[in-house]
Amino acid sequence: MGSDNAREVAKEVIKTIRKGRKVVLGKIIRKNKRYSQSISESPTKVTHTKSFQEEMSPIIKQMEKERGRAIKAMEEKDLASVQYQHLSDVIDKFTKNIQLLSGKDTERIGFSLSKMFKESQDDKPKLES
Repeated sequence: MGSDNAREVAKEVIKTIRKGRKVVLGKIIRKNKRYSQSISESPTKVTHTKSFQEEMSPIIKQMEKERGRAIKAMEEKDLASVQYQHLSDVIDKFTKNIQLLSGKDTERIGFSLSKMFKESQDDKPKLES
């Protein structure tokens, strides 16, 4: 049953993409009444399923192909800066959507060097006077 639910979510995601709308996995999962609220708050529990991945595979491959075409177009030497910026935006969006729909991370959890330095200073033994 779980795999049927994941397939239904994948089909809804594909339908959303084809309509040109923004994919909000949590919202789509919530629409599928068979999933609990907690699952909609952790979409990777659905996107990491084999059935979701199988359903998404063709559209992900298509998106990768289109991203490749955009990258190839950027390699042309006589692009206007506006066209170059547009292609850059397209590649960025394709990359994020491919990552999202493949169940991979869409962002890097950053760290602050100043915070890291402070934490390393806190770990040093204090000298008593």
